[in-house]
Amino acid sequence: MGTSRVTIADVARRAGVSPTAVSFAFHNPDQLGAETAQRIMAAVRELGYAPSPFARALVSRQVGVLGVLVPQGIGAIFENPFFAAFLQGVGTACAEQDRSMLVVGSPVDGTLEDVIARAPVDGFIIVGLNEGYREIEPLRRRGVPFVIVDGDSETVSSVNVDDEGGASRAAAHLLAAGHRDVLVLTFETPYGHLDDPLHGVGGRRLRGYQQAFRDARVAWRDQWLIPSVASVEGGRQGFLTALRSGLRPTAVLAVSDAIAAGALAAAARAEFRVPEELEIIGFDDTILAELSCPPLTTVRQPIVDKGRIAAELLLDALADRGSAERIVLPTELILRGTTRAPEIRTRSRHNKHRRTDDGV
Repeated sequence: MGTSRVTIADVARRAGVSPTAVSFAFHNPDQLGAETAQRIMAAVRELGYAPSPFARALVSRQVGVLGVLVPQGIGAIFENPFFAAFLQGVGTACAEQDRSMLVVGSPVDGTLEDVIARAPVDGFIIVGLNEGYREIEPLRRRGVPFVIVDGDSETVSSVNVDDEGGASRAAAHLLAAGHRDVLVLTFETPYGHLDDPLHGVGGRRLRGYQQAFRDARVAWRDQWLIPSVASVEGGRQGFLTALRSGLRPTAVLAVSDAIAAGALAAAARAEFRVPEELEIIGFDDTILAELSCPPLTTVRQPIVDKGRIAAELLLDALADRGSAERIVLPTELILRGTTRAPEIRTRSRHNKHRRTDDGV
């Protein structure tokens, strides 16, 4: 048989004070004398009392939780190390303000709107969707604060990085080395009902690649663009799909490190020598980039900072502090082992036929 929950009235009786005084000890200790506060906290420790989060929510009209909304399934979210770094940043800001965090993903059944309505959070950090996306519009109608990350915003704060500039530098690096058969592994559409499969951050990175091709006066070929799931397995399958269709790339541009790592694994299995015969550049600079073999050349974005800033902007919105901000963080091309140093680049004009797991 379980014991009953210790209440604020129990603490008040043990300390010989009113329940209001106990509440002050937690929320407004400066309203109490030092001796009274010490007596109350001694009773709290003796009884093992903890304030009810529900009672606190009734008083403050907030539950103390920030929601992180990602338009992918929860399993897919944690397959991509980008989110570990991003959530680290969000968690840092939450800890500083004594808040918790809840990750909300797209449902197997139902709609994103349903999940948003049920989530017990004070506001949302929305990753990868534009402010005008129809399933988040109810947040505005209900007056729920939110911040956009990796998406466009008009009336709320947003945090983005220089996706186009970073992608353009990556593509320009390969084109300057003489590569023309460049495989581009882009994000697949996260929802079947989205009109544009090249929306949001994926679209910006793709535009950056295309700008570099235009600047170098190299023809862009859509058949060298392969939509891929944002995971290591997605990158592996994307690379194999290209080989099965008869493409023989000398370089790969991947819109995430997870996709790039999968392509690297598939290329090694298909007996491509990296970087001698195949150069690969990812995007993000997650832990995968350093742990890959060889280490991955990639476009670095400040992922942890992006999460922390997004959480701070949401906390400001919850406290009704300041106006909406549009923040764009810098990116940087980091050269590692999956690309060759300029002075030793000697690229073969032809690739020998190579095998894949499927005999391609």
